[in-house]
Amino acid sequence: MNWLTQSFGQYTVVWLLISSFVGGVIGASVKFLFEDVLRPRLGWHREAEQIVRRYTTPIVRAADSLERRINILVRNEKEHWFENDEYFRMSTLYQFGVLLGWIRILERKFGFLPFESSRRGSQFNTRVNGIFRALSSHAYFHTWIADVASVDASLVPRLMFTAIGEAMTAVVDEANVLDFTQFVASYANEPRFRRWFLELEIFLGAAHHPLRWDRLIASAASLRALVRFLDPKGTMVHKRPIANLDRLHHPEVRSQLEQEFANLIAMPQPRASGSTSAVRRGGAAA
Repeated sequence: MNWLTQSFGQYTVVWLLISSFVGGVIGASVKFLFEDVLRPRLGWHREAEQIVRRYTTPIVRAADSLERRINILVRNEKEHWFENDEYFRMSTLYQFGVLLGWIRILERKFGFLPFESSRRGSQFNTRVNGIFRALSSHAYFHTWIADVASVDASLVPRLMFTAIGEAMTAVVDEANVLDFTQFVASYANEPRFRRWFLELEIFLGAAHHPLRWDRLIASAASLRALVRFLDPKGTMVHKRPIANLDRLHHPEVRSQLEQEFANLIAMPQPRASGSTSAVRRGGAAA
């Protein structure tokens, strides 16, 4: 009986030690999980949401304006406005610059925030980068075209778009972009500023090339998807379907766009309005 009591006392001490050790490990793990994993992640998500919310309006309006301008350019290809009309050329470059400027500001604000860790953050990243996927990558061509050199020749290097975005924000505070008069003055008087737009200007001036043409229409589709993602109820801009897929040169590109943006292609078509000249000067029709 004394042996049993002594053994029980010894094992009780052992179990108490084990329990204390296990409890300490669990407590430390819970503390680590909350303080070093969950709390920072919640903070990142909260900060990312605040940044997205802050820049939603200018990005939506810039993306909508640029998509409209691309649609005007595509639908009036035979007029060659970009090559022959100074106002149309400058205002088109400016609309590209505004969107790229806001995207660059957004990239700076996000820094190293892991906003892709959330589902919405990942979708946002995909939509913002959609225009670069269309204009600067092989995404819509690599599965079916063997002439890699021609695909390379048809793109605008991604870092040139970054440079345009930086140029559009360099001479003002980092929370805004150049207005049109500042842009025109810088473009006319500063060769270095003008140089950043050269690749884009060459691309748009030769947009009739089949690969470049399809890139342009794909970029407009990506912009429409970005607008719809950030403004799903159409409170800032009217809802519109993706346009001009019937003008693509390559059925392979059209097939990919139809799969990628099926919900934006099935929308009812808006009523057409306005004359051709009014569309060009006002730039409001899609």
